[in-house]
Amino acid sequence: MHKIGVIGDMDSILGFKTLGFQVFPAGSSQEAEEQLKKLVSEGYALIYITEQAAGGIQDAIEEYK
Repeated sequence: MHKIGVIGDMDSILGFKTLGFQVFPAGSSQEAEEQLKKLVSEGYALIYITEQAAGGIQDAIEEYK
């Protein structure tokens, strides 16, 4: 089964945990970018990023498109 991760602030991502997704809280752009790189290196098939978290890491997201 493929792994699915969700990155963002805890209030926004907590509901995804009930669906069986792995959640990764990020309180800053730096934390969000670190989480993204970690999930990619761990082979996550699908990574959701909240709009707020994605706003500060557009360059990192473009690397993996």
